[in-house]
Amino acid sequence: MTDDTPYSSGIGVRPTTPADTAEICDLLEHGFGIAADSWRPLCTTNWLPDYPRGFVVTDGGRIVGHVGTIYVEREINGKTGIVCNHSGFYVAPAYRGHGLGATLSAAASGDERITYTSLTPAPVTQRVLEAAGWATLDRHMLLFPPGLNAETLWQSRVDVDVNDRTVRASLGQAERRIYDDHAPYDCLHMTARDAGGTAYLVVKRRVVKRRLRRVAWSARIPFSQILYCSAPDVLARNLERIKLAIMWQQKTLGIAMNERFFPKAPRAIRRKDTPQYRSGGFTPNEVDLLYSEFVLLDI
Repeated sequence: MTDDTPYSSGIGVRPTTPADTAEICDLLEHGFGIAADSWRPLCTTNWLPDYPRGFVVTDGGRIVGHVGTIYVEREINGKTGIVCNHSGFYVAPAYRGHGLGATLSAAASGDERITYTSLTPAPVTQRVLEAAGWATLDRHMLLFPPGLNAETLWQSRVDVDVNDRTVRASLGQAERRIYDDHAPYDCLHMTARDAGGTAYLVVKRRVVKRRLRRVAWSARIPFSQILYCSAPDVLARNLERIKLAIMWQQKTLGIAMNERFFPKAPRAIRRKDTPQYRSGGFTPNEVDLLYSEFVLLDI
């Protein structure tokens, strides 16, 4: 497939099938510059197998657009509902400007009972989703480099456990399911216990590329993304110790967590972030990063 293929009238939108995997991965490699094999988990995840892994735009028998759909049934704060994370949204350049992005998005988010998220939308995707009535989850990602929250070292005493066997054994049924579902994806699972409660955290190591000012090269900066924290108040009280424990385990230079997860955000470096969602059941602070592209993909 080439991006200069002329647009034709034989356009269709349909759910993906397993037979589409190789072509989808090649399309996304071409569009995002990320190796085709890195996209395969998006096409093969089995968290809710009766739902499609995505939707594609086709021109004849050729795939020219894609959005991945990661479905799971969640129980959050006593509420149960299906959550679907969109990822790998791409339309080949020759097919843009004809409303296909909006058509593709509508096909992938047509059930009003489902909570939909787009956690890393490009600006054009944001505009498509906003026009369809999606809202912004929050405005900032909070970055915590070492030492920034040193005052919490003396606020309380915390016991941190990163042993897989004892962490899993300490969890209730619902969180044990989270543990088991994410165990194959190289996440760090840990508990932090102080006098006020216990937090269960799921953390993913990520690497971000940053171009350095005044030099002609970029750096790869490893950091730890908190996907889930059952008790943000415990994390906030013991932020420096928990941060250092995570950094040591994952060999990273800091941790990150979305602003919406804290009732009152601790001191942090704020980076603009505009994840979007549409939900009739869950509030923004209930929409975490579990069962998402952050788990499946190296992004």
